[in-house]
Amino acid sequence: MTVTSLVTAVAVGVALGAAGWVVRRGVPFWLPPAAGVGAAVFATTVARIAADLPAGFSLTEFGLQVFLAAAAVAAVVATADRRSHPDRHSPAHKGGLR
Repeated sequence: MTVTSLVTAVAVGVALGAAGWVVRRGVPFWLPPAAGVGAAVFATTVARIAADLPAGFSLTEFGLQVFLAAAAVAAVVATADRRSHPDRHSPAHKGGLR
């Protein structure tokens, strides 16, 4: 993995993660970017193992980074919930965070 690949993966992951957080602010701020960066770094690893890519920037690698990071951010935003329990905000709930 080259430095260019790693920097591109982090940039793609943070950008898509921040966009995912803006779409649905009910998730913790750090979660979508973390999922995006992880997926983009994974995509870089897969692209480097599967193909004979040049040392610098590669559109194949970049496309795979965007695709996997977008899929990971979409999955996190669709499934994550800030609430720890579904009835936390119900009137019958006595303890917990307020």
